[in-house]
Amino acid sequence: MRKAGKIMEKLDERDLLILRELELDSSRSLRELAESLGMPRTTVQDRINRLRKMGVIKGFTVKLDKAKLGKGTLAFVLVSFMPGSEISQKALAQEIAMLDNVEEVHLITGEWDILLKVRGSSIKEIGDLVIDKIRGMHGVARTLTCVAVHSVKEDP
Repeated sequence: MRKAGKIMEKLDERDLLILRELELDSSRSLRELAESLGMPRTTVQDRINRLRKMGVIKGFTVKLDKAKLGKGTLAFVLVSFMPGSEISQKALAQEIAMLDNVEEVHLITGEWDILLKVRGSSIKEIGDLVIDKIRGMHGVARTLTCVAVHSVKEDP
């Protein structure tokens, strides 16, 4: 937590404004971004370069409409790890992360060990992923799948 605190100490209000604007739409040109922020373009460019070097900005991406790409069904899968397996929990999570349609993998605390965010063209496709692939992996004790019926807020 110390590293995050030190980085936050180096950021000022202008940096935070730039980050907020980039989060909303990173496809805008530097000129457009600078105009909307009321800052010189070179200042914005220098600050973005500094934020990248600091690791605050990891990269730039696009937000896709997954439904239009045939992946409109979203689900979260909880995975219980089987202790004593020939695989570690982290290694299992890394194997799961390599599967098609798995967007996110998180090691979590509580009754469950791994949380997955998965997408597919249908509930059946997600069911096939869970039943045919994930449940058959060494180290998986059990799963619980929760299909999202509506997303209010979602990151790309």
